[in-house]
Amino acid sequence: MPTGLAMPVGVGQGGGARLSSGDANDDKIMRLALGDDSNENAFQQNVGVGANMVFGQADELLQATIMRRLQDVFRRFEAQKRYTLLRGTIRWSRDSKTQELILEFRYVSTESDKEMEFREAFSVAMSR
Repeated sequence: MPTGLAMPVGVGQGGGARLSSGDANDDKIMRLALGDDSNENAFQQNVGVGANMVFGQADELLQATIMRRLQDVFRRFEAQKRYTLLRGTIRWSRDSKTQELILEFRYVSTESDKEMEFREAFSVAMSR
């Protein structure tokens, strides 16, 4: 089972790096792949959906941009035989209190053959 650094990075009980594995590691990888990709490393750009997806207007254009990025991310995951997107499970909703745009979908972790659920708010800006 894949193991990686836990996010946020920290120290574990034994004094070494805090690690995540199993479902927690899968969730971390998914959130990193679909998170803000801004960084100062010139050789590691465009690894997430970008700050515009996190702070942009919650409208149809934002949904289309996130969907395109989601398909790109899963195309790479599927080529690496890591995760498979269950395309019929993609759902959009809006939080009635915060007006955040919420994306939900299910995917299968190829290694464990386990179906997982992902849910994330992508925008706090209100559309006009």
